Amino acid sequence: MKFTTLSSAAIVAALTIGALAPTVALADATELDSTGTVTVEEGGTDPDEEIDTVDPEEPGETLPEPNPEGPDEITNPDRGPLMIEKVTNLEFGTIKTSANEVTAFASPMMFGEGDNATTRGAYVQWRDVRAGGTFGYTVTAQMTQQFTGKDTNKLTGSTINFSNGFIAAQGDNTNVIPSSTGAFQLTESNDAVAVVTADQDKEEGKGRYIMAFGDSRNETDANSVKLTVPAATASNMAEDDYVAKVTWKVVAAPTADEDDTEA
Repeated sequence: MKFTTLSSAAIVAALTIGALAPTVALADATELDSTGTVTVEEGGTDPDEEIDTVDPEEPGETLPEPNPEGPDEITNPDRGPLMIEKVTNLEFGTIKTSANEVTAFASPMMFGEGDNATTRGAYVQWRDVRAGGTFGYTVTAQMTQQFTGKDTNKLTGSTINFSNGFIAAQGDNTNVIPSSTGAFQLTESNDAVAVVTADQDKEEGKGRYIMAFGDSRNETDANSVKLTVPAATASNMAEDDYVAKVTWKVVAAPTADEDDTEA
């Protein structure tokens, strides 16, 4: 009797398992996962990378090569994930000796010819494509050489004032735009001036940006970068061709480890 009872229980169990098994198998057979794989490496180091200039007034567009009749655009020959990509030269034209203070404005950038001609204010373009959630930097400007002539003549005490500055993100860049100062002065004796600050905690400033000084839409592109020569120098300037240097840098914000080390 025990044998019969046990045999009956086994039969019932076997029938039950048999009834359930097809249901489980059908549920598994209706779906199947595949995987997609990709490896991320930090970019920005390709020496052959072509870097376009963002149009600060139409950020979804890029600017063509500058007209050779106007100021030059300088592209950084080096590459890096955090870098100054482009800056523009400042051409102040011709000034004359005077008993008074002398001022002159830098010519705007020129693009195209004829009906397609357009102008833009002087600009600086940079990017931050550092990997691993690394945020924060400062863009600075500094006069690293006073206006100096071929015969070591100098326009002592001269300054360059930037005004009407505004930042534009590359058209498809939806990251948080960093903050900036729209006006500042460079002198031969000052330290680097912080022009743009990307806040580390707010995760600002990733991607590509351009800052222009002056806007052709309100006709400030031709009067937003000003050279001032003080009267004491202007009254005794030697005839010469003078060159100054403005150095733009992008400096990474210190990491928590670096802060701890400095403390």
